[in-house]
Amino acid sequence: MFATSVIERRITLRMLSYWEKMRRGRLMPAERDIDPDEISDLWDSCFLIHVKDLDKPDYNYTYLGPKIVAAYEHGLSDDETHGLLSPNAGKLVANYERVIQTSKPLIEEGEFTNMHQETVRFRQCLLPLGENGQVDAILGGMHFKIFA
Repeated sequence: MFATSVIERRITLRMLSYWEKMRRGRLMPAERDIDPDEISDLWDSCFLIHVKDLDKPDYNYTYLGPKIVAAYEHGLSDDETHGLLSPNAGKLVANYERVIQTSKPLIEEGEFTNMHQETVRFRQCLLPLGENGQVDAILGGMHFKIFA
């Protein structure tokens, strides 16, 4: 009989497992505990947002992985996007607020319509980062499929 190693494929569970490992018994890991090299196969599907200015309408992401940008820009040329399309942080504040208030991860799924009028179905996790019980940032990971 051969021993096999099963590798989890779902980004939400892999990110949650990494977050658990990095928190080392604390309420949550700090942003400096996150090493993109340790999750390099997931990093392009991740995003990071600092929570200090979430209430500002023009606030955006500290990091936005290219695979997430692709979900929004799918099917559009560079001339059409001008590299400016990304998730609107303001529209997602309710989910971020929930993570901030509970200091706990949130896994969710849903869908949106991108600029090419395609339906994008996604599953994502939102993971709090901070110190002394204070959430300073949220690390997210998102997997999606595009339907015409």
